[in-house]
Amino acid sequence: MLGYSLYSLGGVLLLLVVLYRLGYCVYLLWFHHLSKYPGPKLAAISEIWYVKTWISGEWPRKIYEAHRKYGDIVRIAPNELSFRTPQSFKDLYGPPSKTRKLFPKSERFYDMGTTNLALEMDPEEHAKQYKLFAPAFRTSALRSQEHVIQEHVDLLVSQIRRRGVSTGEALNMALWLEWLTFDIIGELTFGESFHAVKETRSHYWVTVLLGFNYGGSLVAMRHRLSILGPILRWAPVFSKAAEETTRGLEQHKKLTIEKTQKRIAMGPSHKTQDFFAHALQHGTEEEKELKKLSEQAMIFITAGAETNAHALGSTMWFLAHPDYAHCMKKLQDEVRGTFARYEDITGDRAAQLPYLQAVLDEALRMVPPAPAGPPRVSPGETVDGVYMPAGTYVSTDLWALHHDERNVERPWEFDPSRWLVAGEGEEGEAGTKRRQRPFTAPFSMGPRMCIGINLAWIEMRVALAKMVYAFDWEIEEGCPNWLTENKLYVLWKKPKLMIKLKDASGKGSSVG
Repeated sequence: MLGYSLYSLGGVLLLLVVLYRLGYCVYLLWFHHLSKYPGPKLAAISEIWYVKTWISGEWPRKIYEAHRKYGDIVRIAPNELSFRTPQSFKDLYGPPSKTRKLFPKSERFYDMGTTNLALEMDPEEHAKQYKLFAPAFRTSALRSQEHVIQEHVDLLVSQIRRRGVSTGEALNMALWLEWLTFDIIGELTFGESFHAVKETRSHYWVTVLLGFNYGGSLVAMRHRLSILGPILRWAPVFSKAAEETTRGLEQHKKLTIEKTQKRIAMGPSHKTQDFFAHALQHGTEEEKELKKLSEQAMIFITAGAETNAHALGSTMWFLAHPDYAHCMKKLQDEVRGTFARYEDITGDRAAQLPYLQAVLDEALRMVPPAPAGPPRVSPGETVDGVYMPAGTYVSTDLWALHHDERNVERPWEFDPSRWLVAGEGEEGEAGTKRRQRPFTAPFSMGPRMCIGINLAWIEMRVALAKMVYAFDWEIEEGCPNWLTENKLYVLWKKPKLMIKLKDASGKGSSVG
């Protein structure tokens, strides 16, 4: 009798749980303050849709399709909306004012167990960190740093001649550009290169770092599905792959600390005004602690290298594509017509090339290095004129915005001319009238804009200009489609970019 009673009680409790859950789903679907916004039904009642979409690597394409189906505002989680308008991006990520409150960062995305310029959620603490490192990214510092970029790009050109041009073999330029950007950022962060281009192989540390990409996607989701916490904690016990990932992460932290410690020992008066020079000279004892500086080094290495590698890879893919041969020809004419010698290419002079800038702008629009809109928390404020109650999670998806027909004519066509002065039949006022340029924000905006934006532009302009001056290139048949084969796991996981290069006819160089 007692057993039967316990069995009945268990059944009643289970029924109550089921009824509660059903009732809560009814509330979320029809009575929650976000219930009036369309979106996938699963997203309205659970975080499962969001997590499943995020860890699939297909987030940009899935959220794009969601916006195509449901409109400018899509419910992507029970208490979260995704927007797709320029004004919403400005409202969410722009600076606060006397009439507008700041939208703070969400712990759902930024709580990764560490803190640095990219992940710090407290606005005041972020402002302190920004003030400490901003001098390393000012004009005077960038001029001091340019020789590092020039030397590494020249080495890249030289090695491509030896390993690709002379043999006629296609090179995986996604890998070579990765080597380049990590070598540059390694020297500007730690005072020494990873020597990947010189040795034509990936540095172990960088391989470990990029290999943790997928694990980082899962870690970012643990605040959405509580079950992920225990799974991640115990996964290394049952999964060899998870064990290797955990071991790799620990090795990454160890190497970061070792490299940072070595850079601290060099002192503030290093040969180049690198990222740590000002901090080591003017920072407080607390700010100069090894742990704090190593946490900053971690974000400098990842955000400062992989994003540029991806942007340059995207640019090379589009220029190599047969459909855009006219874009390559126009860029070649501009670069080779401007510079009499390869050695004349500098950051300042490359910045004066309008078509080169337009090519980079268009590549960043087509495939932004950071395409997902990071979530913010509404303080009780409007987004594009729509009031969002306090505590609502909101974001603007950059990929969806960059490919919205209202923002960009022919959004899936690579067309650098859209960034230039009006073409034939569109002149006005002495031919200076510009077309309506698309709204893009590959480096974000406002107080959380990428601190390294100016350095990134110098690096991309110099690398692209020198590559175009030195080489002709074409894509190898069967090379993966860069638009469809990239997978997003916090950072992009790039497909192979197989390119055949040959010396540009009549454009010699002393390099290599």
